[in-house]
Amino acid sequence: MTDGRTAEARLERLLHVLPAAARSGGASLSDLARELGASEARILEDLEEVTARVFYHPGGWPDDVSILVEADRVRVTRATGMERPVRLSPRETLCLALALRGTVAAAHLPSDDRRAALLRRAEEFLGQGTWSDEGAPGDMAAPERAPDPAGVRETLFTAARDRRPCAISYVKAGATDASVRVIHPYVSAYAGGFWYTIAWCAVEESVRIFRMDRVLEAAESDDTFTVPEDFDPAVYLDGGQVFHSENEVDVSVRYSPRIARWIRERAEHHGRPPQENADGSLERHHQVADPHWVVSHVLQYGPDAEILGPESVRAMVRDVVQALVG
Repeated sequence: MTDGRTAEARLERLLHVLPAAARSGGASLSDLARELGASEARILEDLEEVTARVFYHPGGWPDDVSILVEADRVRVTRATGMERPVRLSPRETLCLALALRGTVAAAHLPSDDRRAALLRRAEEFLGQGTWSDEGAPGDMAAPERAPDPAGVRETLFTAARDRRPCAISYVKAGATDASVRVIHPYVSAYAGGFWYTIAWCAVEESVRIFRMDRVLEAAESDDTFTVPEDFDPAVYLDGGQVFHSENEVDVSVRYSPRIARWIRERAEHHGRPPQENADGSLERHHQVADPHWVVSHVLQYGPDAEILGPESVRAMVRDVVQALVG
């Protein structure tokens, strides 16, 4: 194998890296680099590029897959399976429609009526949206990697591997301004569409989780630190999410029958079946360290989601809505 950046070379490396990193205990980065004839930095870039699909591709990266990058080890875990089918892009739908019109592909469908119905659905989808000059509705150029204009993610990855403290400017959820902190990045982790650094924070004097896209600036120092022997990164990965708090809030949310199907699917993929109501609605409990997260989560669904309790979090929703309407 080579250290190349072509799609073929990258795919060949990932087909080796992902199964190896999914084994118990993960895989050594140095061993993977030696086996593949690639640099450790290239392997990490491959993993990052795969997760970047969530930014530009409807199919994205499976919700329940997590990546943990330690000093010389990478682990890939999943909460359940990869059973959820991806949503096809316009180009992929077009390819499917063309294939179905072929004799060989069409022969796998039991009747002409079912084949024709599937073709109509595919071609109706293709008729939606505005066609670009290239001939695909809503077509977008795929960036090679997830947006990281300030190089924050690269700095934090490197600091975690080299065991160097970092000064960061961080915007906490719900905060109106950034705060400056000095952290010791222990590991980097990916879950739920975001990269995180799990680090000891000098301000809080404890281990905290920082979402990398909320870090405005990051700078390494020349000092070094040591990760405590009793630090266990697995404690911070829960059901396909990066999460840990000693002061969790139990928030109950009701979802209307209109969106119940999607909420049920997501909850079951994380191994937490919701409560089914007679009217078709669902109730789900969220254990959150930051109530601002569940407020923004509920507001994205408009009238189809309602926080049932506690009252303090319901009040937070009212405050946000009142601020929006003036």
